[in-house]
Amino acid sequence: MAARLYELHREASSDEGYLELWPGDRELFGVLGFAQEHAHRLKGEAYRAAAVLRMQLAEWLRLAADPFQLSAIDDARASGTSWRELALKLRYLDRLGEPNAGSAMNLRKRLYVAVNGQPGDRRQPQVADLIDRRAMEARLAEARFIKSGEARYAELDAAARTLLKHYVAGEIRSDPDDDGFWLEQLAEVVDDRRDASERANLVVYVRGVIRETSAYARRSKQPPATTDQARQALEAATALVDPSG
Repeated sequence: MAARLYELHREASSDEGYLELWPGDRELFGVLGFAQEHAHRLKGEAYRAAAVLRMQLAEWLRLAADPFQLSAIDDARASGTSWRELALKLRYLDRLGEPNAGSAMNLRKRLYVAVNGQPGDRRQPQVADLIDRRAMEARLAEARFIKSGEARYAELDAAARTLLKHYVAGEIRSDPDDDGFWLEQLAEVVDDRRDASERANLVVYVRGVIRETSAYARRSKQPPATTDQARQALEAATALVDPSG
């Protein structure tokens, strides 16, 4: 956006002396000030295009500042600054001219939504509580996932190693035109499960290998395994990662 603004001014003006004042593409706030100050130098379509770019740049700068203001508020609060004082500094005053602490608190919540929310979240204070609930649910789901992974890790680790053994022996078919991504990934990670989260994630790689194998079997119209032992290994691994079948 900054570079395009510069080009609009360079192309539209015969007087390039003022362009020496250009602050540089990385000084975006300075670019916005420059473009607004010298907007009158542009005409027609260039004037219109530059105005739209200024609008976009101002919006980008406003959104880019949100994480910094949120962090500053949290740091100020952590160091003992009251909501009332923050409201005074922000000029959030009630009808009597007194600092409105609630407005400062709501600003923090709106910033929290903007920084931590999902794209469709409305930037309203009450949505901050929804984001916290989502985060809590995600943490609980992760804890359940890890607990489940720990409970079946020994079986899954054995199943993964058995699958790799049959793949190496050529007893489980793989697409010769494919890069074997999941198989390579499983071979890389099976010996590198250091903590509970990594052990739980082993299921992702085993499931990927099984899906890749099943997809090739359907495309090639061949059984996925060439021996009974390999077929049984696939079935056992499938039962572990997808008990529903």
